Amino acid sequence: MSEQHKKEALKTVKFAFVTVSTSRYGALRRGEEVNDISFRKAREIIEKSGHILTRYILVPDSPRLILSAIDALLDEHDVDAIIVSGGTGPTPDDLTVQTLRPLFEKELEGFGDLFRLVSSKEVGSSSYLSNATAGIIAGKVVFCLPGSPGAVEKALRELIIPEVGHILSLARRVI
Repeated sequence: MSEQHKKEALKTVKFAFVTVSTSRYGALRRGEEVNDISFRKAREIIEKSGHILTRYILVPDSPRLILSAIDALLDEHDVDAIIVSGGTGPTPDDLTVQTLRPLFEKELEGFGDLFRLVSSKEVGSSSYLSNATAGIIAGKVVFCLPGSPGAVEKALRELIIPEVGHILSLARRVI
């Protein structure tokens, strides 16, 4: 059955990328150049895998602005999957997961578990400091990732790109 589901999977996924970073947002507001390496890495991987990156948004660690960005993307017809990079750690201002989790119609808890397992091979025990997760909102899949370029690359290459079309096909299935 899984092979049949994968055959029916969406072949080209339209991604949006949201960076949550107070420091980068502040630099942007001051008119400084923002070097978002995680975004550049994500764009490269998404495009090389045959998918499309349609949107990029930079917000500070603010629940109100995170919600505003996600709300806008949920209304976009050219967005199937949203990657939110940053704000998943244990510091007091890391609020991405706590902000978005209540919106999930279904949480894909296994994503966070598998992400931490895969990450532990590179970063060791500090992998459990990440609250990475994923969920379905209004027929779109939202991935909450740490802000580091290595975490974004690992998640995209090993977990997101191989399954995102399959996830969307299942999430949008009408019975």
